[in-house]
Amino acid sequence: MPLGEAVVYLRRAVRRRVGPDVAVRMVNISRPGNQNAPWKDERPLPLVIIDGDVVFKGDFSIHKIVQEVADRYRR
Repeated sequence: MPLGEAVVYLRRAVRRRVGPDVAVRMVNISRPGNQNAPWKDERPLPLVIIDGDVVFKGDFSIHKIVQEVADRYRR
């Protein structure tokens, strides 16, 4: 599955499980605004970052990400 498509599925799953107050976005690590981010040198890509913490690197499971977000943001 392409990364952009995975992000769309992830947004929907997070919204269903946690609610609309949690934002999901894809960030380009090479953008100038991200060059000072604490996670800029983390590898392998893609990174899953929740509240500034790198939670997953490289391959990831949408289910595991949604579970991690739900654990952090219970209604």
